[in-house]
Formats: sequence, structure tokens, C-alpha cells
Amino acid sequence: MALAALACLAADLAAAQVAGPTGPGAGNWDLRRSGDGAAPDSACMLIPKTQSRIQVGGKRLTVTGLPKNSVFNYQYRIDDKPASTPAIPPADMQNAGEIYFEGDVFNEILSGQRFRIRILDRWHEAITEDVDLAGLDALHGRMRDACTPGGAATGVR
Repeated sequence: MALAALACLAADLAAAQVAGPTGPGAGNWDLRRSGDGAAPDSACMLIPKTQSRIQVGGKRLTVTGLPKNSVFNYQYRIDDKPASTPAIPPADMQNAGEIYFEGDVFNEILSGQRFRIRILDRWHEAITEDVDLAGLDALHGRMRDACTPGGAATGVR
């Protein structure tokens, strides 16, 4: 059972990487466009240069490729601040196999230097991500300008 879950997670991680042309990067991050990138409303994502489940869109950071309806809880940590209280993802995140951060937490991540998350699935297997945020904030500003008409970040997750 555990080997099947690990094989599933490895396949999901490979699928979590956003395809499409790479744009200019900054620090430890690359800009990826979905589709051919020629359309003015092409969706863009920022992804770490190292393999990761983390993707950053216009208004949120998303941890993708998780087993659907199988996350027991998660905790995150920004920089060297204390870890968050364990949280159970709501049904929409469970159904999508994603955990995402928006609003004030997202803004704190953008201005941070390091983001860590530990996800515990229902089989009590831990999934961890630890990403260096160097260059993310600057590239996020450029992404909004480059990927949407007028920099409005429409169509970006």
C-alpha cells in the first residue's frame, strides 16, 4: 500500500510541473507560460528552478500534485518564524489535490526568504517542500506586467 502511494505521489509531482515556454527567471525561480505563450491572456506561473510541487500565480502560492481527498493536515513556516498551527485543508483544496495560500500569508511568502511546508496524508506519510524564495518577489512583479494585458494578472492562479 505504501509503495503504491509513493508511486502515485511521484507521478503527481512530475505532473505538477507547469509546461510551456520558460520566460526570464530571477534568483531561484523561473517564469512559465501555459500554451504557446503568444496569446495576450496566457496564464503564467512561477516555479522553483529545482523540482517542486510549488507554483506561484498572480494571487496565490499553490502546492500541487497531492493525493486527492487524502490530506490529513499541513503546517507551513516562512523564514525562521514559528511554524503555523496544523490545519486541515477545506473540501475544495482536498478535491483539487492542492493546498494554496492567498491574501496576507501570500504577501508574507512573497517578501520572505524561505518557505517550508509539511503535509501529512491519511496514510501518515509526510510530504515536505522547502524552497528558497530568492528572486520570487521581483519576478512576481515582472510576471504580472508580462503575462496579462495592462498587468492585471487576470487568468493567473
